[in-house]
Order: sequence, then C-alpha cells, then structure tokens
Amino acid sequence: MSLPTPKAPTNTIEAFKNALGNSSFLTFDAFVDWALYNVPFGYYASSRQRVGKQKQSDFYTSSVLGSLWAELVVESCVDLLGNQNPSDFTFVEIAAEPGYSLIEGIEHPFGGQQVIRLGDPIKLSGQVVVYSNEWLDAQPFKRFRFSHQKKDWVEIGVSLIGNELVEVEIDLPENHNRNLPPYGQPEDLFDWPCGARCALDSLLSDRSWSGLFLTFDYGLPLEVLLHHRPQGTARAYYRHKMNNDLLARPCEQDLTCHLCWDDLQECMKTNSFFDIGLKTQEGFFLSHATKRIKYEFEKESKSHPSQMQTMKELLHPAHLGHAMYALWGKR
Repeated sequence: MSLPTPKAPTNTIEAFKNALGNSSFLTFDAFVDWALYNVPFGYYASSRQRVGKQKQSDFYTSSVLGSLWAELVVESCVDLLGNQNPSDFTFVEIAAEPGYSLIEGIEHPFGGQQVIRLGDPIKLSGQVVVYSNEWLDAQPFKRFRFSHQKKDWVEIGVSLIGNELVEVEIDLPENHNRNLPPYGQPEDLFDWPCGARCALDSLLSDRSWSGLFLTFDYGLPLEVLLHHRPQGTARAYYRHKMNNDLLARPCEQDLTCHLCWDDLQECMKTNSFFDIGLKTQEGFFLSHATKRIKYEFEKESKSHPSQMQTMKELLHPAHLGHAMYALWGKR
C-alpha cells in the first residue's frame, strides 16, 4: 500500500498558478525550474538545510565530508594545470551552498578565489580554475513517456487539478526527436538533462576566460540513457530517501536526473576545450591526487589519527567512488 501524495501548501499552489499564467500546463523542465528556483518557495531559493548527514537534510555530497575533499580537488587541479603556475589562476567555485567555500581555510597555491552562489551572476575573466560539484544535475530536465495509444513518445508537462499537481501529455515538436530513444514500450520513461547543457554552454561560451574546468556529478553515456534506462533516471530526494514521485512535496524535495556525458563533452569541444577527460571519482583522484592519497595511507599504517573512513567514502566503488564522475578540460 502506497502513501498518498502530500498536498502542496496553499502558498505553493498559488505560486504554481502564477507560474502557469494563461497556460494550462508547464513543460516538465519549466516545472523543475519552478520547483527548485522560484522565489521565495523554490527548493534552492528558500532557506533550508539541504545538504549534510543531519536528519533534517535531504542528501549529502562529497563537499560535506571535510577538508580532505578540498585537498584532493586542489592537488588534482594543480596536477591538471601541468607546467602552468597555479598562482596565476583564480579558483572559482560555482553553486556553493550558503556559508560554505571549498578552499576557505585550507592552504592552496592559487592567486585568489571567487565563490558564486545562487543568484550571483557568473562573470569570469582572465585565467581561472572553474570548479563545481553537483551543479549541473541541479538544472531543469525534460520528461517523455512512450504512449501505448500513440505508439510514440509524448512529452510530459505538469498541470493543476484542484490543489493537486498532475502529469499531462504534450504534443512533441519535431526537433525533439533526435534526443529520444529509437523505440519504446508502453509507459517507458526518458529524462533528458536539457538544462545541464544550457548551463554549461552559457558558462563556456564566454571567451573572456581561459584555464581549467572541473566538475563532479552523476551521469551516464548517451547509449545507456537511450537503451538501458527504460524507467528514466529522474528522482527526488527528501530526508535522505530517494523516491520516484517527482510531483510530491513541490518545492520541498530535490529533483534531479543523470547527466548525459556525451552531450556535455560535445559542448566542451564546441567551446574550444581540449584535453577533455571523464573518469569515475575514484579513477580521477587515483590519477591526479596520488600524493595526498599516499599520505593518508601512510598515516593509517602508522596508527596515527587519519581520515581513512572519509577517504573510503570518497573513493570506494561501493560509495561515491563509482557513483560520481569527474569531467574536465582546458582552454
């Protein structure tokens, strides 16, 4: 027996009605954008405990596991810069949580730092190292369902019946077909991370900056998304529990879907990036932060207090080591 979908508070319903305007529905990506970012109710726009291991938070990321994460990222960035002097670069963090900064309080070799939070304009110039963690999977995405009646894919939108949010079918514009699986079974779902590509292209198309781009996130190859995920990849997170009811608790739960690595790598190439790489989080740090990892293992072998448990959470395949990927490139 499943629990009924919680009804949205009246003020959230009124906000959704305002978002609808004269339309009878929002496209799914517009709904996600509204649910996450509308002011003042949106999940990321409102003041709440989102990230951490506390009971009242909804999920945790590598960045909440202490200074070890920051030290691994810094060493990796320096390694990727090669012969270039890190002091010539400003370290830029995109989408940092309120009150948090990756390299604040740790030793680092960069010439300066810049933190960009929700609502801040992204303005970069000169030589920079641009870093983000789970920024792109927090962007809007479209949702499609294979219709038994139409024997074809239909786009999903979100409408309002009474005080309940419901999914509705939308006629597909022709230019969407290139992103859809070539076939489907009735009720198959396909989630397309269109917002991630738009956000990344907006960042990279600005030619006033050069340097290194590095992001960590969830994602899959296009082949897997098209052929091996018939139930889609979108999910919601609330109080550290994952669920598939994306319309429940509007503005109170996180909404996300897997990125498409092929699409993002193509975006980087289009914007003149080279030495583009993609590895699991484990593989990335084992390749580019070997000194820091070796140091922790040596401390452990001498029975000194260490952060080995944190290291295991970051690198072990059963934890974040294989769930998360690193994508990077230079320009």
